[in-house]
Amino acid sequence: MVKQKIPNELKKLAPFFHDIDLGNGFNTAPETYRMRSAIQLFFPPLLKLFGGSFKGLKILDVGCNCGGFSFEANKYGPEEIIGIDADESNINQANAIKKYLETPSIEFLKLKAEEISKKELGKFDITILAGILYHLEDPLGTMTKIAEVTKSTLLVDSHVHYSTASDEDVPSWWMLNDMDENDLEGLFVDDETLSAKKYLEFEKGIKVDYSKLQNQFIPSPHTERDLEFIQKYFPQPTQKISEKYMIGASSKSNLSLVPNKKALYKLIRYFGFEDILEVVPLRFSDIPYKRKYRIGFFAMKRDKNGPFSISEYQKLFEKKN
Repeated sequence: MVKQKIPNELKKLAPFFHDIDLGNGFNTAPETYRMRSAIQLFFPPLLKLFGGSFKGLKILDVGCNCGGFSFEANKYGPEEIIGIDADESNINQANAIKKYLETPSIEFLKLKAEEISKKELGKFDITILAGILYHLEDPLGTMTKIAEVTKSTLLVDSHVHYSTASDEDVPSWWMLNDMDENDLEGLFVDDETLSAKKYLEFEKGIKVDYSKLQNQFIPSPHTERDLEFIQKYFPQPTQKISEKYMIGASSKSNLSLVPNKKALYKLIRYFGFEDILEVVPLRFSDIPYKRKYRIGFFAMKRDKNGPFSISEYQKLFEKKN
């Protein structure tokens, strides 16, 4: 279990959403948190795809939060990393960590995913889309811009609608926003009531009923469980908890696009990323990817001069660019 030990320069900006190793025994988030597991899940195969190094590569981190993926990628020698996030407090945290770690090759910008521009940002070899697709108000328009700035590979980490293999013919689903302000999985605040230990004990005693996902407009099962935890321990409205602990989704709209896996793959391929490699977690992993309501994969464009055909949409991009 990872203990939290934040340097004095960063304490005033706590809590941090990502667990970032600051060296010398310091890190930004206490207890075990799924962000650390996500990095351990994605980065070994991503590095192998690029020959064990990011040397000379340009990387865009969309919805970077306080920079967890960006700082991890920086360890492997990229030429440039740009992290963007719509939340100014996230960018302030990221820039403070950047100053502490002395990482000049990373730049953090307050920018919405919908505002991505090839003219302003340039093009990137790798674009990281970690926990962002289901927050987009205009997923098609934003994916158009992401495809324009991405030369090679997407790293996608996203919620998907729970489905079995037999359900995959359903093209897509809509459901209520998963309401991150109520999702206490891995929460890392210094509050005894909200400690990870207490929540994990509570979580084990609540059976998750996935059969309810036959309906469309309902909270997801793990959100329902988390709401029960809040109601048990907190008499005040959940919005006050959200404000107190600075937790919240990047979008406050009532609906999020949460497709099933097949629909998400179709969306990504439509924008020219023909080849998709799903990252499968270890057998005994307890992270959400194993529970089938979240998925991680790499999606790659084909070389237009290569031996294999490229998609019609990619051909359109090649003509425009």
